[in-house]
Amino acid sequence: MKTLKIYLSILVLGLFMVAACTKEVTETKTITVSKSVTDGQALIQGQVTYKNAITNTNDPAPKATIKIATDLVTKNFVQFWAADTAGNFSVKGLAVGTYYIAAEYRDKNNYLYVTTGYTVTINNSVDPVTLNFLCK
Repeated sequence: MKTLKIYLSILVLGLFMVAACTKEVTETKTITVSKSVTDGQALIQGQVTYKNAITNTNDPAPKATIKIATDLVTKNFVQFWAADTAGNFSVKGLAVGTYYIAAEYRDKNNYLYVTTGYTVTINNSVDPVTLNFLCK
């Protein structure tokens, strides 16, 4: 009987783990610009908003977190930037390479809003690139 309870516990735990897994959908934006003032550095800027469940509007996400990963497979984030009080952000100095960039926002009730993110390939330094995020 004890063995049966252990097996049932493992089965239930496994079901919860499978249900909690979700695949993140990414949007790809490739940037290639040959002219620039500073070689090898890009400026990514934009605004983070969130879908307000109470008013059903897209509101600015103050102090949202911009997350940058260099490994597109694991998406382990290695850089973190904060948006200002209006949800605007500016990330300067990204070198030539491919990055996964996402945003998240935690409201005053501690509810977490997330985005799907972008895959950005920087081939040369560029004029400012705008990425706007909508956290849901």
